[in-house]
Amino acid sequence: MLFLVELDHVKSGIPLSPEAGVSFIEQFIFPTITRAEQLVAQKKIVAGGPVVGHIALRLIIEADSLAEADRPLYPLAETRITPLLAFADRRASVQDVMERLSQPADAK
Repeated sequence: MLFLVELDHVKSGIPLSPEAGVSFIEQFIFPTITRAEQLVAQKKIVAGGPVVGHIALRLIIEADSLAEADRPLYPLAETRITPLLAFADRRASVQDVMERLSQPADAK
C-alpha cells in the first residue's frame, strides 16, 4: 500500500546559536538523511525527498500497514500520513458508483 508522508520540522521560534545549529544538523538532519537513503535502497521510499528551503520531507512510501507507515523517520517533525489508492482501485470504485447511478429508479 502506498502512503504520502509529509514531515515538517516544528520550529521553536528561538534562533539557534551556531553551536546548537551544528548539533541539530549532526544529531537530527544527517541521521534522518541516512535513514531515508536506507529506506530508498530498501524500496520503502518510492518517491519524494527534502523540500527546498524548508526542514521538511515529502515522501511516497510503500508499507504493508498504517502502523508500518507510521514509524518515525524524524522525531522532531509534525507528521501527516495519507493512505493512497491505486488508480485502478479508484477506477473500479467509481465504476461501481456509476453503475448504481445508471440503474432505473425503480430498480434501486
